Amino acid sequence: MILTAQHLRAPTGAEGINAFCRLHGPYQWSDPPPQDLTAGEVVNRSISVPPGGNSVRSYLDVIAPDETSTQEIRHAVVPFIDRSRGHSLPWVGTIGRCMFRFGVEPKLHARWSEEFRQLLLAALTVRRAA
Repeated sequence: MILTAQHLRAPTGAEGINAFCRLHGPYQWSDPPPQDLTAGEVVNRSISVPPGGNSVRSYLDVIAPDETSTQEIRHAVVPFIDRSRGHSLPWVGTIGRCMFRFGVEPKLHARWSEEFRQLLLAALTVRRAA
């Protein structure tokens, strides 16, 4: 599974968060999980900014086996942030079976925690609805 949430800015100036849940079915997972799971079947999405020509202001990817529960992802978030703080963005790290990738544009560095919170909420929402 890969959960992707992106804070986007459209050429018109409109902003919003688009999120996707892709499942991969049976897959031989490694430790850490593979980072190249951009394919997979999109089983749910939330689109607030129509695709095409948008810039990505921030993003969060959560990569884990399809059967990973929302609770397991939530429990991995705090250790991921604790390990990442003090390091320059973007952050990439693995906690248990969950790999996280998080980045923000320089103008948003000061509010990284709010960006992370909003993106995580969007990602987990499309996961629950899948």
